[in-house]
Amino acid sequence: MGYLKHRRVQHFLRTVRQQCKKCNVRLVLSRGYEVNSEGERCQGYFNQPDHRLGLEGEIRVATGGRRTADWMYTLAHEYAHFLQWMRDDPILDIGDRDYWTMEAQTEREALQICKSFKLPIPRRVLLAEHRRYMKKISKYRLA
Repeated sequence: MGYLKHRRVQHFLRTVRQQCKKCNVRLVLSRGYEVNSEGERCQGYFNQPDHRLGLEGEIRVATGGRRTADWMYTLAHEYAHFLQWMRDDPILDIGDRDYWTMEAQTEREALQICKSFKLPIPRRVLLAEHRRYMKKISKYRLA
């Protein structure tokens, strides 16, 4: 857990928390190895708020039994979805039609987030997490 005390990690977490709070999105770092999302188990998710109905949004990331560098990358991925939502990115509109394309774009953005915050995550870990996730979702790739 030495990562959590690193000033860049603290800055990243503080930034995510502050932006989420402004947008009525709760940030939850769960103790479990996985979290439930719409009947499936996963490493994390972002649910956008519905301000018209007064419903809170949520970024939830599983931290239990995982290296901090691994779940930090998952947080960067879910934060990328949050940023896409904030800027009304059209990539979210194609999500159901072409899930793979949306997630591939989000993965690129997550890598950029890690780079821009200068998170102390070894490049090999970033690339391994990226490859693992892209392999997992490859079944959604359109021919």
